[in-house]
Amino acid sequence: MKWVNTFNRIVVVISCLVLIVALTALFLLPQTVLLSLGQWMLDWGIYIQDLDPWARFGIGIALALVVDVILVIFIVLQILRPRSRFLRVQKVAGGTANINTKSVIELLQYRLDPLPGVIKITPTIKAKGNRVTARVDAGVARGTNVPQVANQLINLIQTVLTEEMGLQIAGQPEVQVTVARQTGSRTETTLTPPPAIVVAPPEPFAEVAEDELPAPPPLETGDDEESGAA
Repeated sequence: MKWVNTFNRIVVVISCLVLIVALTALFLLPQTVLLSLGQWMLDWGIYIQDLDPWARFGIGIALALVVDVILVIFIVLQILRPRSRFLRVQKVAGGTANINTKSVIELLQYRLDPLPGVIKITPTIKAKGNRVTARVDAGVARGTNVPQVANQLINLIQTVLTEEMGLQIAGQPEVQVTVARQTGSRTETTLTPPPAIVVAPPEPFAEVAEDELPAPPPLETGDDEESGAA
């Protein structure tokens, strides 16, 4: 039972916190704590002594019953805490092999979850003598062929339990199908971004020295024109 483990954790945490505060105060200020505690107990003793004996006896019985019942329930829960159940593997020769129930559930989840249209798988495996009972709660997406998916689940459950794990099934596997919205990664469409266009930066202008520049063409003068005419 999960709530038993939760209750145990709460009790342990509260007890540790109380002990931390009480012991820290006792070790740091022992005289103050002990004197205060003794005075408090003395006051309560005087108050209880002044009560009617029959009333005091009746209150004591009631408080004792309440505390005893709570402690007995706590002890019973600790003794009867469900342990990890193991299932007998039948197809073993020359020895005995057992497999943990949790391992069977995890394998069923691993094998049934990838089926098309299946959103969520919750197997329940219980021991019934040397056999097991199997029940699977399956959530499927809208538009899924429910009879087809149910047949696939039943066939795969039988294959996993009998052939892969060597277990014997008591009766037939039970499948509870719930049609729900498809959620999670199965509905998310991954869009591939277009390839990035890389634009190369313009090449820097090469610096040319002044002596490397071409010489300008010679200018024509009037003397040349006259000599040409003569």
